[in-house]
Amino acid sequence: MINTGRKFNKSFILFMKALLIGAGFQLLLYVYVSNFTKKDYISMENHYTVKSEYRMEVCTEKRNFVFIKCMKCATETMATIIRRFGYKRVLNFVLPVKNNIYLGWPYIIEKSDYRPSKWPYNIIFEHSVYNYSVMSALMPNDTVYITSIREPWSRLVSSFQYFHIGDIADVPANNFTEYVRNIEKYDKVFSDPKKHKLRGCIPDNFSLVQNLQGHCLGMPLGFPERRRDISKNLTAVKEFINHIEKQFSLVMIVEYMYESLILLKRMMCWSLQDILHHVSNVLGVKQNYIKGDNYHMYKNYSYIDFIIYDHFNATFWRKVKGQGQDFFDELDHFKLIQMLINQFCFVEGNTKPNGKFLTIPKSRFNGEFIFTSDECGLMSRYLLIDLREQYDRVEQPKKKDITGKWEEPPRGCSYPIPEH
Repeated sequence: MINTGRKFNKSFILFMKALLIGAGFQLLLYVYVSNFTKKDYISMENHYTVKSEYRMEVCTEKRNFVFIKCMKCATETMATIIRRFGYKRVLNFVLPVKNNIYLGWPYIIEKSDYRPSKWPYNIIFEHSVYNYSVMSALMPNDTVYITSIREPWSRLVSSFQYFHIGDIADVPANNFTEYVRNIEKYDKVFSDPKKHKLRGCIPDNFSLVQNLQGHCLGMPLGFPERRRDISKNLTAVKEFINHIEKQFSLVMIVEYMYESLILLKRMMCWSLQDILHHVSNVLGVKQNYIKGDNYHMYKNYSYIDFIIYDHFNATFWRKVKGQGQDFFDELDHFKLIQMLINQFCFVEGNTKPNGKFLTIPKSRFNGEFIFTSDECGLMSRYLLIDLREQYDRVEQPKKKDITGKWEEPPRGCSYPIPEH
């Protein structure tokens, strides 16, 4: 018998028994059907395991990729996956200089934005604007391009809260309806140079709410000044979107994150353990964000992002359809394992159950693995700091190199380093 010393609360144990016995039982977002029944599970005090005799298909995991992050598109949740993936394998990230958190974003990346390396790069992940010419010159020939997008209205609501747009733009009573109905006016106030200190990392005359996803994907929309602007040319916009579709192997959809992660796992030949994650930067709704006419007003203001979302939402479901029925079986299995990991790592606010572990045995969707308290820590920690330290160990830069070559550019953005 394996005794982990972990004490799950009674309500959780009762819940798990009900979930495992009742086929088709549904609770909140987690639905478990089809492949597993009560006999597939063993509870040894507080050690849970899944029995299976399935064989696993073998493939070679892909390690060279670019992930384009767009603000408020579940990018910090993805960070718990991608940074952990690269950190554990000591892969070489393209990292911002000094304590910067962006790779030149919202400008196209330049040499002064990233740390030099004597080794080939494997991953671009930190915030950057997609530019194939620049990025392909940095990355290996077999690099895979990935991004995630979000339903534009939902992204607007999240941005309004997260960036305190109403307060900075002087919206009366921070009223969201007032903001949307006069969005062009308030967007100019928010991006005005006079508000620079309040915005922090957001440069002057840059919009966080007008076609931002298009901008992050490299579409020329007039920023910075003197850059070409195709926003008034619908034909050019659609041609650019088709061009992006050919270059990106996967465009994930935030509203369907679990489905997106299964597609990512299969495409990259990753393991189920690799896509386990901790949800970050989720904001509670603080006021009513009524759609109605507001939705149509915003759609007119940020119409390119709506076109992008509709286009890639359609391509996303075509990819899912091509996966076959076992995709949905794996989806259900993944949801269950993710729930177990969440309970193990983060129940009762305890993010580091030291010395404890959870064994997930082999199934037709994963090899056996042991999830330890250290893994919980990696999922919840701000790993950009660890990646910088790892870079320093591998590169062993001299102090004079740091001060002489890594000068923080005027457009650089850095925050105080959070504690682990």
